[in-house]
Amino acid sequence: MPAPLTMSSPRGLVSRAWSLSPALTLGTGAMLLGLVASAIGLAVDPRQLVGEPVWLKPTKFYASLAIYDVTLLYLFHVLESPERRLRPIGLILSLCGLQELAVITIQAARGMRSHFSVGTTLDRLLSASMGVTVVVLWVTMMVLAGVLMRARLRDGVLASALRLGVMVSVVGMGLAFFMSVPHGAQRTELAAGRALSEQGGHSFGGEDGGPGLPGVGWSTTVGDMRPAHFFGIHALQGLPLLSALLGRTRRSEWANRAIVRAAGVAWLGLTLVLGMQALRGQPVIHWDAVGLMGLGTVLLMSLATLAAHRAPRAQLVGAEGLGGAPRLE
Repeated sequence: MPAPLTMSSPRGLVSRAWSLSPALTLGTGAMLLGLVASAIGLAVDPRQLVGEPVWLKPTKFYASLAIYDVTLLYLFHVLESPERRLRPIGLILSLCGLQELAVITIQAARGMRSHFSVGTTLDRLLSASMGVTVVVLWVTMMVLAGVLMRARLRDGVLASALRLGVMVSVVGMGLAFFMSVPHGAQRTELAAGRALSEQGGHSFGGEDGGPGLPGVGWSTTVGDMRPAHFFGIHALQGLPLLSALLGRTRRSEWANRAIVRAAGVAWLGLTLVLGMQALRGQPVIHWDAVGLMGLGTVLLMSLATLAAHRAPRAQLVGAEGLGGAPRLE
């Protein structure tokens, strides 16, 4: 079982991270530096882009990728697989993150949208490079998911959390496809033979740039795929965190595993419901009957997953042998 990581020695943490994946370690440092720089840009650059500060998107992405790289380093620590298996995965994931943030930063400095601008040759090249990067990232995460499925972990609760987390994360990444293809008025423009200045977008049922939630900018008037995308990809952090919190309780391992699996089903279901909410043109703060039915279905599936788990037979027999009814912790 891997030695626990503590915050008592930052140098030791960096040394351990470097031994696991130099690329991810350097990538994490680059993301943190980029986060500071983009935060400064938020403070000093008053420009707006589709209704948001031009440096808001780089700030969010640098923070998200920093957290993701740290999570991957922890995952590598837990797996304890031979370095020859994990280092190439870490290198590819780190390079993908660096390439994507480089394009986002360049486009923010130019006052252009990073993922959707296709009006100039440079815009098209940058957008195409990001498209290739996203595909490579997605495939690599599926490879990592395969490694994780075959790995033997002593902590069954953490194993369930990591496996479910990476699977939901892959689904969350896949939802980005819907934002990359022409939709809405763009299809009409293409059908008329007119060139597009932007291709794709995160809004459905309206245009990007309308009123949004404070801090994140998610639309409050039309469908927005960003909540589903964000929620899905961060299952890889949320579910292991839940397993760590459950580990501090006095519940049995099987009970904690049941809770984690039920939470994983709920996380996946909510990711898909949020995605359908966006595609139907419904904002994340407004839920109609169809959306509420989706939420209800997710809740029922999660509760069914929880109910499907039973205490191990040995534990039930032991409780009965003491003259009492089986006790579920």
